Amino acid sequence: MTVAALPERFHARPLPSGVHPAAWAACAAVALLMVFPAASGAILAVLALWGIGLLLREGALSRPERQFGLVCLLLPAAVAFNMAQTGWAFHLLDRPMHLIYAAFVALLLARRGLGLRPFVAAVILAALAAGGVALVEGVWLDHGRVHGLDGRWNAVPFGNFALLLGCLGLAGGLALARDERAGRWWLLGGVAALGSAGLASILSSTRGGWITLPVLLLVASLARRDFRRSARLALVAAVLAIAAAGYHLSPQVQGRVGDAIANVSRFVEAPDALDSMENATGIRLAMWRWGLARFAESPWQGVGYANYAQRRAESVERGELPAHFNDLANLHNEIISSLAFAGLPGGIALLAFWALALRFFASRLGRGDDPASRYFATAGLLVVVGTALFSMTEGLLGTRSGTYGFALLLALPAAALMARERALCDGEGS
Repeated sequence: MTVAALPERFHARPLPSGVHPAAWAACAAVALLMVFPAASGAILAVLALWGIGLLLREGALSRPERQFGLVCLLLPAAVAFNMAQTGWAFHLLDRPMHLIYAAFVALLLARRGLGLRPFVAAVILAALAAGGVALVEGVWLDHGRVHGLDGRWNAVPFGNFALLLGCLGLAGGLALARDERAGRWWLLGGVAALGSAGLASILSSTRGGWITLPVLLLVASLARRDFRRSARLALVAAVLAIAAAGYHLSPQVQGRVGDAIANVSRFVEAPDALDSMENATGIRLAMWRWGLARFAESPWQGVGYANYAQRRAESVERGELPAHFNDLANLHNEIISSLAFAGLPGGIALLAFWALALRFFASRLGRGDDPASRYFATAGLLVVVGTALFSMTEGLLGTRSGTYGFALLLALPAAALMARERALCDGEGS
């Protein structure tokens, strides 16, 4: 990073020494996410408007701000491009537009600052809250699956985002473990966050999250530069051992895994029978096959986002898929959904989004010895890798609550990294 990478007007403006109200608001939005997702979404919108006002007042963008803005623009632009060719459905632009909100939130916090400890505290609180919600709903209220209090979440994104927050908390605990004043407490908080998130994931019966956990733990271990490879593998092995013990002790987990295996076998034996699709696994396999067939029919445009509902209903009427297919807004695999709805341009835009987002954070992972910068780069990688893997069995922006969480958790690490780069350039330019 060089001083020239930033507009000259930034060089004499160091970050404020205290915590800016915008940073407190952003961290509050993260902390509230698993209990009050609508409140988090409202805070996200307010911060985005604040960021727009800041841009109008201060003008020119730095190179990192342009890079992150491009990342956030890719998916909304791909959806709009497809609609321009196949028909408009403006309400379907709502969730992709939240990525543009994320760009403005990142811009605001990049210029006002975001501290390591407030952010780590927020993700730990959110993970602990997810575990609390799971206990209330799954144990006290005895619901079969946890969906967030009063149905504020869907079970799948609730479990997945809880697990992601737990890994962000663990990474934060590892990053702050050497804090001379409270290092052990931060580490304990990170471990507690992962444990609470694991409980929420189990009680939500979200099988896709369980598969991704080893990968997320390996990424989380990057928060400590001095971790040897053997230590990283030992961390994963320890958690897998705990997970294996939990499997043997939890009839609910055993049942969910057994059901998945039986449902795959049933679909393979009778792929065209509607009975084989009347379960979560079978309907996913059927939707994936349906989506690939639609892509093969129209590889350049797909069926069109605006036309998906009609094409879906026609397939149900012909008896190709069961009636509850009409209730599903995507094909529960983001790559297949993008190809089916928007053809090759949509698929390429999605892959470009993931590739550029990964590059944005990975390229900053090894810059300097600043533990905060390393943690925020690790946090960004966790969010991108985690949500990409989760979206292989659900939609990347499949629910409103999950969209709020994705936008916030993508924007805040990016903002913190850009803020630190600005501070470094200010120091070099002074």
